[in-house]
Amino acid sequence: MSLQEFADAVALFVREHPGWALPIVFGLAFGESLCLVSLVLPATFILAAIVSVLAAGGTQFSELWPFIAVAGLGGTLGYATSYWIGLYFKDTVRDVWPFRTHPRLIPRGERFFAKYGFAGVFLGHFFGPIRGVIPLAAGMFGMKQSTFQMANVISAFIWAVGIMAPFFFLVGFKQEVAAFLRGHEAFVALAIFAIAFVNAVPNLLLAVPSLLLFLGLGAAHSLAGGNVLPLMAAGAAGAFLGDIFFYRQGARGHADFATQHLIDADPEDISDVRAYLARHGTPGIIASKFLGMKRCLVPVIAGLDGMVLARFLPASAVSAVVWAVVLLLPIYFLPGLLEWLSSVTGISATAIAPAPVPAP
Repeated sequence: MSLQEFADAVALFVREHPGWALPIVFGLAFGESLCLVSLVLPATFILAAIVSVLAAGGTQFSELWPFIAVAGLGGTLGYATSYWIGLYFKDTVRDVWPFRTHPRLIPRGERFFAKYGFAGVFLGHFFGPIRGVIPLAAGMFGMKQSTFQMANVISAFIWAVGIMAPFFFLVGFKQEVAAFLRGHEAFVALAIFAIAFVNAVPNLLLAVPSLLLFLGLGAAHSLAGGNVLPLMAAGAAGAFLGDIFFYRQGARGHADFATQHLIDADPEDISDVRAYLARHGTPGIIASKFLGMKRCLVPVIAGLDGMVLARFLPASAVSAVVWAVVLLLPIYFLPGLLEWLSSVTGISATAIAPAPVPAP
């Protein structure tokens, strides 16, 4: 079963059995923040689907608060459980799957926690699969429990609101959102440009949230019936300028460039990217946007290692265009996908997707 099919199945179950909605939301939020489960459970995606079903079914915003509350509670307890596992089992955790087969996971969490401390614990709720590894590292490092739990509780409930409220409003106020997006396409393109530039920053604190914003805004614009071409151009331009900026940072850098402002580099990733560029050269720049978190280090290393600007610029431009097209173009098939889902789930596609607003 694919991710989409699993999310659809859970959302359909909630629609047909609303009494189970709160326990399911709690379980998903708990698993999303638990050190082992978070690596394999796509809970955020499923929570978004559930909220969309609730909004499409006529749920009022005042009725959403219990779901936000149980999601925040589940996230708090999952995060706290990860902390307690790290606190009491410490280094023996490294011998347990999946950390035994993916030995970099814990060192990444440790470096993240060591560098950002309280802020790292607070922001850890927003960082995908490593969400559960950060509290594990906090426990292994022996962070004071009162400090940890303060950051945990506050950030868990902010995470719950941040996950659930936007999808609720996108679906529950679909016509108003669609009208705004269609009437302010220049503003949307400017936002996409800025987000793409931020996504080029080699810093974990910015990379994941900016990518989610990029995809989310693109999806909302698509469901509003907007034109994809300006957004692709804006996204490509933002990514390209971001690459140029960090190429210049690298060209002005030195051996310990990872300590420079904004740059958050894993030493092992630096070695991997350097080996990647040595092996693939200019063609590697074109494909670099699809290296995951390492992609943001490619311009920095290219500048640091003296790649000629005349070689870097055209390859980076092509890479930025390909990146924007690959991310945004499939999103503009969402209306058709929702029509197909409506035939499978019985939920009207127009209940989820806003009808296109006629151009003035």
